[in-house]
Amino acid sequence: MKETLISRVEGHGRIEVKVRKGELQSIKLNILTPPRLFEKLIVGRHFSEVPTIVSRICSICSASHRVVSVMALENAFGIKVPEVVKLLRRLLLHGETLESHALHLFILALPDYYRKASFVELAKDAPDLVSLGFRLKGLGNRIQETVGGRAIHQITPVVGGMSAMPPPGELESIAREAEALIEKTCVTLKDLPELELTPLAQVENWVSLSGKEYEYTGGDILINGKERLKVEDFSMRFHESSLPPSYVKHTLLDNKKTFMVGAFARVLNNTSKLKGRAGALCKDLGLARQRSTFMNNPAQAVELVFCLERVSEIIEKLLKTHAWSEDGVVVDFTPGAGTGVAAIEAPRGLLLHRYSLDERGYVLDGDIVTPTALNLSEMERTLRNMAQHLLEEGIRELTPSLEMLVRAFDPCISCSVHLLEV
Repeated sequence: MKETLISRVEGHGRIEVKVRKGELQSIKLNILTPPRLFEKLIVGRHFSEVPTIVSRICSICSASHRVVSVMALENAFGIKVPEVVKLLRRLLLHGETLESHALHLFILALPDYYRKASFVELAKDAPDLVSLGFRLKGLGNRIQETVGGRAIHQITPVVGGMSAMPPPGELESIAREAEALIEKTCVTLKDLPELELTPLAQVENWVSLSGKEYEYTGGDILINGKERLKVEDFSMRFHESSLPPSYVKHTLLDNKKTFMVGAFARVLNNTSKLKGRAGALCKDLGLARQRSTFMNNPAQAVELVFCLERVSEIIEKLLKTHAWSEDGVVVDFTPGAGTGVAAIEAPRGLLLHRYSLDERGYVLDGDIVTPTALNLSEMERTLRNMAQHLLEEGIRELTPSLEMLVRAFDPCISCSVHLLEV
């Protein structure tokens, strides 16, 4: 038996491989991060506290947790927010995706493509490449701070709207910076080297939201580009369970199928909706024809360009809003008993929050379904297949290859440990 702590991922995980006489006995992805119990922490809390609490689940995708939490609570109370609020929240999520994808792709994943141990070594040979990654991440942080009030653990998205509006001059500056980065990002990411391991991990099922546009909010759940499911009916097809000794939820489709969520799933389900330079890059990379798990990395490259383009478009719409003001926009509402569900596409994939509240607006129950928890069973399936193939080829040192595969999923382990009862 051999265990290895996975490097260059968020959180702490270990791949446990058992091999006897050259035959694979078992393989398991052990999550070492302890339970964090956020679903229990919010029980008995007033609804106004919930978005702030759940945003602490993760510092990388805190905006996603806050926005989807607010949306679920708004659904519970029957609140409809104006278009300007929707645009600001989308802009915030695009900033988060820029920051998250740039961090994962340039700092954690690309060293594998250039056979480097870390981005520090990569920067010695390709300083411009790493510099671009930091510029993209910096822009994402700037957008989140401008729109969300903070670069992490944002505060402006509140139930009913946005508590503050960003200064128009800052938005104009952000739009110019985003536009200036589009060409360089396209040129740089179009010619990435290929990983030899690419054919060894194949996606069988993929799941994402899908609406009228390529977006991170709105739409139904789409399975394999064919089957649609309302967000509120998620539990009818997707079944959660926790398997010891880990504190992570495993989720299966129809109680038996593993599936992938994330950038690649979004691209596969929504390729025709990608326009502009992002659509052209997607076509150049041939993503729609691919089924390799490792294509999640190029898919993130496409989404970096997509976000840069959308940031400019959203800001243009915002600045044309007649009632623009730096004051917040929050609609009046009366809290009451009810259940609300909402889902968005976080950088790593489908993220769903559900809350039940009493007549005073206090939480009775909550459920948080994170992308990494959705991906975990698929990770183990593809790890098993890859390990078996490598052993059949006579390769005994499995660690580097298996780590690359896990990194391709871009796991956020801190987000995944939310078991209520342990």
